[in-house]
Amino acid sequence: MDATRFDAFARSLAGRVSRRAALQGGSAAGLASLLAVGTRSGQRALAQETPTPLPVCTDPDRPGVGCACTLGANDACGPTTLLCCPNDVNSAPGSPGTCTPSSVGCNPRGPLSPTCTARGCRCDSGAQRACGDGLVCCPDNPGLAGGPGHCVRQDRCNQQNCTGEGCSCHSGVQGACDNGLVCCADDPSTPGGPGRCEDEQICFTHQCQATTNPCPSSCQADSYCQACCAGHCGQDGHCGPPPCKGVGCECNSGVEGACDEGLVCCQSQKGGGNVSGGPGQCAAANACGPNPCLEIGCPCTAGVEGTCAPGLVCCQSQMTAPNKPGGPGMCAAPAGCGNASGEVTPGP
Repeated sequence: MDATRFDAFARSLAGRVSRRAALQGGSAAGLASLLAVGTRSGQRALAQETPTPLPVCTDPDRPGVGCACTLGANDACGPTTLLCCPNDVNSAPGSPGTCTPSSVGCNPRGPLSPTCTARGCRCDSGAQRACGDGLVCCPDNPGLAGGPGHCVRQDRCNQQNCTGEGCSCHSGVQGACDNGLVCCADDPSTPGGPGRCEDEQICFTHQCQATTNPCPSSCQADSYCQACCAGHCGQDGHCGPPPCKGVGCECNSGVEGACDEGLVCCQSQKGGGNVSGGPGQCAAANACGPNPCLEIGCPCTAGVEGTCAPGLVCCQSQMTAPNKPGGPGMCAAPAGCGNASGEVTPGP
């Protein structure tokens, strides 16, 4: 073999070795790549097999039940059999709802009508005949006269230190209610907030619209709203607490309509000076100032809360003016007034 042919043969062998080595190297790299992809897929699968724990909103033994959700969203209540039921029967996709056991179902959802008076219905504790026969409107806050409440049996209103039907509880607390009952929150927008022990079916059938959510279509702005947990639809069209303008309510002096008719925004009760726009509390005019006169013989305004000391009435029979709410009077004991009850007689 001459030198030229030998050199060509050697070069061809070298080329074959290089290609074989390259293929072997490529195979190793491909295997490594497949292993990496497999590892990542396994990690994703493992993550999917370990879902995020559901929050506890009502019953610690049943996570997710009673929690807020969005209608039409993917897995609105997580990877469970819970249903995302609308808070308002006329809700569209994207509206707020409540995660409800499938055994309860979504119908009916929310108040059955603006005049729902059955057990579990929302009600106005200051209204007459707000609930059906054998039921009373039990206020969510016993200290708030005329505030929102629920229709309950007469002997089951705001019971304390117990775990049966109608007993006060806090949502999300283990063992807050007896078996078969849930802690039905007064307002589901407040985690761990107050509620009452109630049958699950009754609680979720009359689920109210949480505070700060849009008012249901059955309510008007700036008025009482049975479907709102707070019992009021604000001027902005969202559920919220009703404005407080009675005796003891916070106010700002100089603001028109800050207190109910017959009351003034008194700054002396807040310990500050008389500054326009400053904070105060709504009070009867004669109850304002450093030395309020509320005792027997003090001038008063008939029909105005807090115008006389507890146990006294604003008696108009001792004045020359006719008996009329809003008219002048004098603080007196009921027995010392013109009629035995000390009530004000409306004028013609």
